[in-house]
Formats: sequence, C-alpha cells, structure tokens
Amino acid sequence: MKYLILDTSSNYLYLFLTNGEKDYSVVLEGRNNHSEKIMDLISDGLNKLNMEVGSLERIICGIGPGSYTGLRVALTICKMFSWAKDIPLYTISSLDILGSGYFNNDGTYAITNTAKRDYIYSKIIKVNGGKLETLQDDKFILKEEFIDNLDKGITLITEDNYKYDAKVILEIAKNKVDNIHEVEPNYLREALS
Repeated sequence: MKYLILDTSSNYLYLFLTNGEKDYSVVLEGRNNHSEKIMDLISDGLNKLNMEVGSLERIICGIGPGSYTGLRVALTICKMFSWAKDIPLYTISSLDILGSGYFNNDGTYAITNTAKRDYIYSKIIKVNGGKLETLQDDKFILKEEFIDNLDKGITLITEDNYKYDAKVILEIAKNKVDNIHEVEPNYLREALS
C-alpha cells in the first residue's frame, strides 16, 4: 500500500511515505517552523520514491492534541491532498503517533506532549498481546499532577524518547474521514488565564 503519515503536533515533524517497496521517513526537530520545511520534505520523499501525490492510496494525519499552529500545518496539507486527488483521509491521535514505536511490546505507556504553562497533553495506553486498550483518553492536565499520579511500572513517553512505527500507525488509524471539510484539529486545551 502507498501511503503518507504526517504529524506536526509537537516539536517534532514526523513524515512517512512508502511506495509499498521502499520507505521515506523523517523525524525533524523544530521550533514553530514545521511549515517552512514540510512541503520540501514531502517533495523530496515523493521524488526519492518515484511517486506522485495522486498515487497515494491513503493519508493518515495526526490531529492532536498539540501545538495550535502545528496541528493546522499537517491537517491543512493532508486535507488538501485528500480533496485534490480524492485520496482517503484517516485521522489519529497525535499521541498515538508519538508512542507508536512502543506498541509492539506489552506494557502500559503514558504518552505526553508539552503544552504551555506547566501543562501537558497525555494519554495512557495498555498493550497486551498486540491489542491496544486506551486507559485514559487524550487529556490536557498539569504536568506535575499527571506525573505525581502515575502508577509505578508505567513507561513514560515524552519528547525525549518518542518512537515511531509506521506499520503500527497504519494498523491503528481506523478513523476514516467522510467529509474532509468538517475535520478539525483536536486542540483539547482550554483557555488559560
């Protein structure tokens, strides 16, 4: 299958392209500058794989929670490609993308992404025999409160140890978008005073 995965919810831009035989993958750290590099990276990947956007069979986009601008960057590109080339679009929690490299091993994982003012976005996943169970859905919470209440034995995933696995992402991205014009990022964050 030929597909694209894109996530710009965190300080890391994650891009994965495959033509079914060869892969192109980029994890690039940035600070509010994903929009400056993303189209060149996509173009480079398509060229290296001898592909065109129209040959994609599926697009998978991380829709948050995460950076307000970052979420809009990836989602705008994915929606544009999906609409212009009639390619099925699937959405997935960005936290699932950031922790996907751990999901081949049994265990319980707390995945976090930095928010503002001592807050984080978090999710807790349990993996048992290859099956994923969400123990806590995407949440906006004070970092200290989240860390203090974590049970022992839970693997904490932060921007220091994100791992990506495109095959896992493809497998768990089941939310097919019916109307791309209605898809919005999962901002999750409430206004802070």
